[in-house]
Amino acid sequence: MDRLLESWARWLSAGRTVELGGGASMLARLIDNKGELNFGSGGGGSYEPRDTLEGRVEILVYEMAKTAPLRADVLRLEYSAGCQRVAVARGWKRYTPGQDQLSHALLLGVSLRTYRTRLAEARGEIAAEFGMSER
Repeated sequence: MDRLLESWARWLSAGRTVELGGGASMLARLIDNKGELNFGSGGGGSYEPRDTLEGRVEILVYEMAKTAPLRADVLRLEYSAGCQRVAVARGWKRYTPGQDQLSHALLLGVSLRTYRTRLAEARGEIAAEFGMSER
């Protein structure tokens, strides 16, 4: 499970993403493209097919955020996977990726126990989707 989630994080940090639901929102595109918008389909884009493992994880986390946003945010922060999206959405002015769990919990305004519970739930959802057992 850790290898899959770390691969997903590296995949996102390389600027890759999947086209979700007819196109990402303007804010998502701005974040993904570091402040630049590209409306054309002139090739060279960083969008990947939905059938890659990392793309499937990203779609799962995107869908998770609709029903359990804290769970999705915890997973993104824990693996530094699109964590700047969390920072922007939550209005954090200064966020440094790679902080420890306690720092993340404090930023999110939850206890360390709640943070760890939401992380376990998120990992469990991903594991179930991929037919993996989560220890």
